[in-house]
Amino acid sequence: QALPATPACREPECIMARADINWCDVGGRIVVIDVARDIYLQLPQHLVEAFHALRHSGARADGPAHQFEALARIGLCDADFGRPAEPSHITVPAQDAPPPATADIQRRPLVTGATGAAIVRIITMRLAVRLIPLRFLIRWARRLQSRPSVPMTPGQAAARTALFVRARQLFPARDTCLPDSMALLLFLRSRNMACRLVLGVRLDPFEAHCWVQDHDMILGDTHERVACFTPILQL
Repeated sequence: QALPATPACREPECIMARADINWCDVGGRIVVIDVARDIYLQLPQHLVEAFHALRHSGARADGPAHQFEALARIGLCDADFGRPAEPSHITVPAQDAPPPATADIQRRPLVTGATGAAIVRIITMRLAVRLIPLRFLIRWARRLQSRPSVPMTPGQAAARTALFVRARQLFPARDTCLPDSMALLLFLRSRNMACRLVLGVRLDPFEAHCWVQDHDMILGDTHERVACFTPILQL
């Protein structure tokens, strides 16, 4: 789900809480997600150089003070130009979920009920993303991760994911990766399955994408698709 991209840094109104700021390096260019303002920013080259100077030299870095002040206003460092924000370190699995084994597919009555639950979550999250700011959705996703999880075989994970994908196919739509991924996260976590929501970006042209993964595989998407994006935020 693409959010507005700002090709150069403008003058933010205030210093943002660093907890709301994540960034990644896309081919030598720095992209920032400002969760509090629901936007992405791409740093201009002079701020990229200033930011790297801060990361390697701290407050002793040489450079125009106004560039460091701009980084502080964005939220990439504190007001004293120290403790620059760390990059996102997110590993993307290199494989997709396997086809579900016959033994892992639930009986028809349970499938019907689970399919209904998936449909409710898909519709709910598509509405929620339109009405609720991103920062609240992210806060909700983080609380969701506090639920306990139980070990599952790849086949069980694949069966649950495939059921959700079939339900999603009943409601085809464009540009729904964010709500549908959040719906899949909710669907799987409600069944005590451990998984993560990941946001990624790419440039030329700018595009953002969202998907779900566990430690070993991509869920509800394909590695071929998500490999085009650099992860910037994981929930």
